Amino acid sequence: MDMIYEKLDTDRIDVIGDIHGCFGELAGLLGKLGYDVGEDGLVRGAPEGRTLVFLGDFTDRGPEPVKVLRLVMDAVNSGLARSVRGNHEEKILQKLIKGTPAKEEVMETLRAIRAEGPDFVRQVIGFIDGLPYVILCRNDILVVHGGLKEELQDLDTMDPKLRGRIKRMAIYGDITGRKLEDGRPERLDWAADYKGEMTVIYGHTIVDTVRWRNNTINIDTGCFRTGILTAVRMPEREIVQGTRA
Repeated sequence: MDMIYEKLDTDRIDVIGDIHGCFGELAGLLGKLGYDVGEDGLVRGAPEGRTLVFLGDFTDRGPEPVKVLRLVMDAVNSGLARSVRGNHEEKILQKLIKGTPAKEEVMETLRAIRAEGPDFVRQVIGFIDGLPYVILCRNDILVVHGGLKEELQDLDTMDPKLRGRIKRMAIYGDITGRKLEDGRPERLDWAADYKGEMTVIYGHTIVDTVRWRNNTINIDTGCFRTGILTAVRMPEREIVQGTRA
């Protein structure tokens, strides 16, 4: 049975929203948070006692998906960071493993990944395949890409249907199964009625204004479009935003 979640035994975290290939903005935000990004494009230093947590969606739409992947993969593998998987990681994984049809934005990323050689392709597959859907931190903090309603927070459940619902919402948000006029899946604003005790930090759906709502916060500010990448520091509940370095 595949893993739904990982535990992270700290609440001193810096959670970074959807990056979408925007390496310059990522480097700028990391610098603002006190992390050192070296000339090699990797994280070389971190504030003492703090852990980076990524919300996924590292690639597609932005100009430098491979540089973002290399930084994130190295940071996670070295223990400086943790990450959940997003829907764009899932699309890449399914395309690389099963040849599932994908949009052109995903295909562009795949061409860039394959250009790095078969070794890098294997590293990307192994990395994404090992990502949890949810990270549970101290003080009942849940980090998840698409969000997680209170009735889906039994992360130890063995019920296959419930596990499927948890993973689906964790990656895609609260989808209805219907499509909008532009072809995107219809998503419900689950956080508007959230009454859970868990603090949920998520992204996936672009917001113009980052704010706390009912013990949840969405930090996806559409960096590929706005040039603004957002993080939230816990337990301070501080919102930090950065632009291209």
